[in-house]
Amino acid sequence: MTTSPMPPLTWQAALTTWQLALGWDLAVLLACVGYLLGLRRLRRAGQEWPRRRAACFAAGLVSIVLATNSSIAAYSSAYFSMHMIQHLTLIMVAPYLLIAAHPLDLWQRAARDPERVRSVLLSRPVSVLTNPMTGFLLYAVVLAATHLTPFMQLMLQHHVLHHVEAVVYLVSGYLCFLAVIGLEPTRWQRLSYPLRLAFLMFAMAPDTGIGVVLMGADHVLFPDFARMSPDGTAGLLDDQRLGGAIMWVGGDGLMALAMLVLAVLWIRSTGPQAGFGDWLESARRSALSGTAGEAGGDVIAESADVDADERALADYNAMLARLNGRTSGGDAR
Repeated sequence: MTTSPMPPLTWQAALTTWQLALGWDLAVLLACVGYLLGLRRLRRAGQEWPRRRAACFAAGLVSIVLATNSSIAAYSSAYFSMHMIQHLTLIMVAPYLLIAAHPLDLWQRAARDPERVRSVLLSRPVSVLTNPMTGFLLYAVVLAATHLTPFMQLMLQHHVLHHVEAVVYLVSGYLCFLAVIGLEPTRWQRLSYPLRLAFLMFAMAPDTGIGVVLMGADHVLFPDFARMSPDGTAGLLDDQRLGGAIMWVGGDGLMALAMLVLAVLWIRSTGPQAGFGDWLESARRSALSGTAGEAGGDVIAESADVDADERALADYNAMLARLNGRTSGGDAR
């Protein structure tokens, strides 16, 4: 690993600086081939696969390549802020896109023995691994261990740890968000939308807390960035605070984006007649039933299998009969 300072980070350098990450590139290539083979097998079986899922998978792989081969990776050992951009790309952006591509669903549907794959995905070890709380704990521990301990200093001194960190980011992000933003055939695929939204709000805490700590530090926590920084030790503290802001605002922003997508999917899943309108309808029927019960009307004394709309109409008629009875009584007096 070279320890000579990087050239100043300009727009030209940001667009033209690239490095070869052979291990990552090979992994991306294998993942791409595996996904394409799955699509090919589905097509031969006459099954359809949404194009948007394939597009998400391609975008996820591209984001990994950018995070490990482009100037983001080249300058991640020179600027803490650039390291944080790489971090968010690997722990949130790439996992979001890969999960949206449904690779586990594709694996099950394209397998020669789908039931065997299904049994694996529903097995106890996989269920524990894909449990949202397992993913969250791993996510929180990884963030704290790589930013609030001497690990960052060791990573800057031993480049192999940089690749280990990147793998851990990608895996922890994937496991953390798999059951929350995905609909993969695991034990946790039926989590309710309110629970998913609550989980994402809860998951903002590590990014916010660690980001605030990094922004509020009054001294440089990772002085070894000066070895490759074109500015030396100058500006390290400001760059560290910028990295903390990126972690806080960027991390919470990406969480909020996922929450927005989930909210839209929740609204769509309820259908045009459900949601808030359905709640109002339930309240109206309850009020009518109570009113009819006070009148003692026999109109709603129907069997339990009467259609809900017919019961509502009967309740309404009973209320009118009650009001009409009161009016008639008042006239007679």
